[in-house]
Amino acid sequence: MSFDQLAEIISGTIQDSFGPNSVFSGVSIDSRTIKRGELFVAIRGEKHDGHDHVQQAVDRHAAGLLIEKKWADTSSVETEIPQIAVADTHETLLGMAENYRSKVNPFVAAITGSNGKTTTKEFTMSLLQAVEPDAFGSPGNLNNLFGLPLAIFKMPQNTKVAVLELGISTPSEMPRLAQVAQPDLICITNVGPSHLEKLGTVEEVARAKLQLVTASPGSTRLIVNGDDPVLMQEASTVSSNTLTFALENKADFEIDFSQESESGQEIVIDGKKFNLPLIGRHQAANLLAAYAIVRTMGYDFNDVDTAAIPFSTAPMRGQIERVGEIRVMADCYNANPESMKSALESFDQVSTGSRRLIVLGDMLELGEESERFHRQIGELVGKLGVELAVFIGPMSQFMREAAVSAGMKMEDTLQYSNALSASNITEYIRPHDFVLLKGSRGIGLEEVLSALRNVFGKGSAK
Repeated sequence: MSFDQLAEIISGTIQDSFGPNSVFSGVSIDSRTIKRGELFVAIRGEKHDGHDHVQQAVDRHAAGLLIEKKWADTSSVETEIPQIAVADTHETLLGMAENYRSKVNPFVAAITGSNGKTTTKEFTMSLLQAVEPDAFGSPGNLNNLFGLPLAIFKMPQNTKVAVLELGISTPSEMPRLAQVAQPDLICITNVGPSHLEKLGTVEEVARAKLQLVTASPGSTRLIVNGDDPVLMQEASTVSSNTLTFALENKADFEIDFSQESESGQEIVIDGKKFNLPLIGRHQAANLLAAYAIVRTMGYDFNDVDTAAIPFSTAPMRGQIERVGEIRVMADCYNANPESMKSALESFDQVSTGSRRLIVLGDMLELGEESERFHRQIGELVGKLGVELAVFIGPMSQFMREAAVSAGMKMEDTLQYSNALSASNITEYIRPHDFVLLKGSRGIGLEEVLSALRNVFGKGSAK
């Protein structure tokens, strides 16, 4: 897009004159990673102000700057590139994304939920790539009011189908995300105790997620998890155009057969076999949700060798990795009580014939009920019969206490205040051990994963 076009669309004030042919080919809000030719949007955040990093963006060959009018003094910036000023750069970023989404005008499937939304999005894209060459999926976890616009800007102009992930942490965010995404189809994977500090109860989590439905046209179809009673109850109050997927209950989309091994699962849906390289019933549910999305879009797999479809997901979301002589199940991108329980149950179901060790970090943003939730997980740990349980973070003391009360020996547990100090757990691990890593992203369990790789040798995901 040319800067002239941009200034007109966003009603921006041109700070510096520039040639009529000046264009940009992408959008960035991070001066550290901006690429040559991209527009740098200076965002005022809670901790950082992008205006403080304008010169860095210029030095990295930004094509132009979008700044706020109250940040008027650009004399200290050594640049002759276009500069456009607006009242609020973040709101302008959202408006730009909404404009571009309308211009491309693909069929949009929006995925949200407390657990599994990124994996479901990745599985949906794996399925779509077998039947639709012009499908786009939002990269990584660009799912909030800052990430969603950046995801949309990466969408090619020939996109026919777009799969967008939406995530919230406060009740007010979903309507604005809906306005930007403009979904034609919505899938809610589940609701659970996540972000309770700001969302309150699980019922309020469901209502916040379902604002995606109420903020969208009445023709928008909704797919929900039929095994989630809270979600089903709340969804019945906002939509009559609902389809369901479920592992336990009767639903529109069900699994015919599944068989699990140490390396993954064989799953049959509608007579079609799929090979999933991840373990756990929650991963089977994610695949079923993805299948429901693609089939509801109108695609089928009649002429597709579904057993050969390759599935993958974002890093640290349950992959089993061989690291030298040990195996590691890294599921530490995020954690709440439901996802923690699912990870522990999946880990327990895998028969390895070797010692099993678990490393659990705090579950963050659980509000006043945090101690109770941590004790519940600790009680489950105490009943698993693992050889060693490592707890990391200030709240993990409650998991440790509950694990010991449930039957674990104190000498079979360890506790650390942070992930960095826990790097020495490699001393307790032996060849052929199977290790689970699970915790909230803010705990930083990737430090432990890195220590395991450094000591036992790098391996490949399996």
